[in-house]
Formats: sequence, structure tokens, C-alpha cells
Amino acid sequence: MVATATIAGSETAVPIHRLDLDTYNQIVASGALEGRRVELLEGLFVEMSPQSRAHAAVIETLTGHFAKADARLRVQLPLEVAPDSEPEPDVALVAPRSPRGEHPRTALLAVEVAVASQRIDREVKGRLYALAGIPTYWLIDVPARSVEVYSEPQLDGYRQCKRHGADAILSCPIAGVADLPLASLLGVEAEGA
Repeated sequence: MVATATIAGSETAVPIHRLDLDTYNQIVASGALEGRRVELLEGLFVEMSPQSRAHAAVIETLTGHFAKADARLRVQLPLEVAPDSEPEPDVALVAPRSPRGEHPRTALLAVEVAVASQRIDREVKGRLYALAGIPTYWLIDVPARSVEVYSEPQLDGYRQCKRHGADAILSCPIAGVADLPLASLLGVEAEGA
């Protein structure tokens, strides 16, 4: 099956070429993407959403919360999760002994903070994180003031999804990390997006 797209102002579908990780990494290394906020998802360059104040505040809170985890904390850094995908989760906890000098291929926990990117985070990134065998994926939906916790990864996505409201306390699947009261995490949204 050949992937196609339509060009603005036209109704004609044209074939598109999808990139693999090697080609993408060569483009990155060449500097051609310097200053561009993109990530590789299913072989395509996907523009990343700008970070609102609420988005940044949630990431800052999570970074402080996970700082003492028995894992390496990675903030907005790539994961090579499929032959054609290198998403950059907002927060990821990876094994402490994962190889340095190359992007991890999986994580213990991946977290996406969504202000306007819920659909791609849920439908595309969620499937990619499950394919990479990431046991737990959190999708923090800032406007809805909720967190979707995905578990039991399968080849086509996660088997389980539980939605938690701002009054819940979220258990972290990583040793040494305290439970997270969602009111303290999601309350920052009300202070100014």
C-alpha cells in the first residue's frame, strides 16, 4: 500500500515517501532540521505543538516529582520505538543501565502532556509506545484536567486505559517514586495557560 497525501489547493492524491530511522538520523546529523520542532512518527516529519505555560508547568512539576526515581529521567528527548518512528515524549523514565550515546528503544514509563495534541498522543504515540513494549503510558490531558493511564501493551496498542480526574492520586509504576496527587499536577493549569 502506497501512502498518499493531497497538496493544498488540489484534490489529487500524490504518493509520499516515508523515512526510516537511519535516513531521519542522517538528516538530523546534517543540521537540516536545526531550529525546527519536528519528530518522526510512522515515517513522516510531524511538527510538534508549541509549549503553552500550562504545558511547561506540568512538565516542570513532573520533572521535580521524578527526579529521585530509580531510573534515568529524560525530558523531551527521542525514543527510537519503531523502524520509522522517533517520538519525543515530554517525560520518559528509562532503565538506569540503558546504553548512553544512543537513543533508548523503550522506557519504563512514557508521559505526554496534551493541551491541543490529545488525538495524536492517544492514537499515534500511544500505539507506538505500546509497540515499543513500554509498560505504562500516561496521557495528561490538561484542558480536561485528567490523566489517562495506559497499561498492558500489545502490538496494536494498549489493552487497558483508566482515566483519572484531578481529585485522584496516581500510583507511579517506578520504584522509589511517591504517589502523585493529580490536583497538585493539574491545578497549575488554572493559574494561567
